[in-house]
Amino acid sequence: MTASSLRYLIKEGLKNTWTNRMMSFASIAVLLCCLVLIGSASMIFLNINSVIDRIEDENVIMVFVADETTDAQIEEMGAKLKGMNNIDSVEFVPKEKAWADQLKTMEDAQAQFFTEVSSDIPLPDAYKVTVKDLTGFSKTVKEIKKLDHIYTIRQNTDLAKKLDTISRGISVIAIVIIAVLFAISLFIISNTIKLTVYSRRLEISIMKSVGATNSFVRLPFVVEGCLIGVLSGALSLGVVWLAYDFAIQQFNDLFKAIQITPLNFTNYAWQMLGIFIAIGIVSGVGGSVITMRRYLNKEGSEISAI
Repeated sequence: MTASSLRYLIKEGLKNTWTNRMMSFASIAVLLCCLVLIGSASMIFLNINSVIDRIEDENVIMVFVADETTDAQIEEMGAKLKGMNNIDSVEFVPKEKAWADQLKTMEDAQAQFFTEVSSDIPLPDAYKVTVKDLTGFSKTVKEIKKLDHIYTIRQNTDLAKKLDTISRGISVIAIVIIAVLFAISLFIISNTIKLTVYSRRLEISIMKSVGATNSFVRLPFVVEGCLIGVLSGALSLGVVWLAYDFAIQQFNDLFKAIQITPLNFTNYAWQMLGIFIAIGIVSGVGGSVITMRRYLNKEGSEISAI
């Protein structure tokens, strides 16, 4: 195929998109709806996952050190904790700091009473340990318990298991929703293109009768599908952005009450635009190719009397 032929076919594809603007509009509207649902589901998933990550950061293991432990032994324990595989961070909490923080949570009279009764600090030194992967939470706790000079360990294995289950469940649901919506968009685009092909069956038959190849006939439809995908992707990003900002404004008081900070959409805008355009192009071009292949294989090679 020569460069002039390629330019001609691309020009025809763009012109046909406008000529069949009602069909093109229907395709864009269908694909836009699917992409908006995909984008909305993705932002909901990202916000829920962000909340879970923050809860995971707070789901730590407190390792309390025995009173008779020396400073050297405490440092050795900290080094062993940092050397474990599933440990994200280790923070030493001296008993003086822990007791001062505890006094701040009390009323003035209570704090004064405890400070006047005795100068001794009723809390042990501790290490605040944060794990990397909650799936190995129980195993990490068992490894920590094997260390020497431990007074006791405070941890919440049940919460860790629940968070891990919720995170996995949300991931599976999000993937299923996106896959189903993508399949639906591909199916609807294929059927919309099929209507376009049917309305232009006389033109296709004439082109085939004068010796046009399948690629020559198919390319304008591929250009149409590509253009529909790009327009749908760009429009979908704008709709999702507006809907997300509107939802944040409507539920702003609720988010403040439960101390949740929604994600900033601008941090994901360019990524989402690229994904939307990619999905749109794949759906539009894929629907065009599938439809044209079936048509050309079954009917396109025959010159039907119309």
